[in-house]
Amino acid sequence: MGRWIGNVIYIDKNPNNPTEGWGWVEVTTEDMKRFGIPSKHPTTRRVTKTKEITVTRYKDSTPYTETYINTYEDFVCPPSRGKAGAKKFTLNLDGELITIRAQKSLTIQAICTWIKTWASPNAKLITPGNRTHSLDGEKLAHQAHFIYFILNENSNAIKIGRAKDLAKRMNALQTSSPTKLRLIKSVQVEGREEAHELEQSLHKQFSEIRLAGEWFKAEANLLEYISQL
Repeated sequence: MGRWIGNVIYIDKNPNNPTEGWGWVEVTTEDMKRFGIPSKHPTTRRVTKTKEITVTRYKDSTPYTETYINTYEDFVCPPSRGKAGAKKFTLNLDGELITIRAQKSLTIQAICTWIKTWASPNAKLITPGNRTHSLDGEKLAHQAHFIYFILNENSNAIKIGRAKDLAKRMNALQTSSPTKLRLIKSVQVEGREEAHELEQSLHKQFSEIRLAGEWFKAEANLLEYISQL
């Protein structure tokens, strides 16, 4: 899969409260180009803040407290990427998978709000715990699994398989292959059993063009099927 070359993008930590400042996410340079992901670096933001101040006063030697609301202006500056740890999310965009690294303190709501500014509304976000959310934050499945179609152009063959962590599987396959492999399509399903059933069904459907194991000839009927997913 190659070395990760990330681009830092700053997004609002809390979409409903800009005074809380920014957090950061990272995507690869390749994905930024493929999906037209905007990368506008924020500038220093002037915000109005309020702070509650409580003071103790005395009347006839008896203490009592008074509370004031102090309003003032402050500046929110872009954060530094630094060496802080990140959480890894996967965005399923009509079968195309995008890896997103996000600052640990960022909420799913913040990440989804940012994604909605450039991705289609039916995209699905897969969390580090392998839970699937719509961009509105609704939990769609406990565990995501994928049916994948991987092309070996040198041998004109397509592997039809299943995986829970598709990026990890792709890395493992590429490491053991002397030729470049390309993920041409993936289908997300709700669990292991559904993935297994669909995988077996596809293997049976295209059994006449099977080469070996999970590898099939990249013939017109299979390519047409994949294009219609």
